[in-house]
Amino acid sequence: MRCCICGCNLEGYGNNPQGACWKDQEGNIVEPEFDADDRCCDMCNTMYVIPGRLYRMRKNNDSN
Repeated sequence: MRCCICGCNLEGYGNNPQGACWKDQEGNIVEPEFDADDRCCDMCNTMYVIPGRLYRMRKNNDSN
């Protein structure tokens, strides 16, 4: 199985990538959609998924 974000081989079960986001080269925030069976590696989970989920929570709180 491969990481749906970076393409590296996964060890174990992988992580749920839902909520991942990052900035592209122009500084725009990219919030991709993933399939229900997609998995990501531990590094992408740490670098993109967890911060992305925190970003989305903060964004939702600011709009309320």
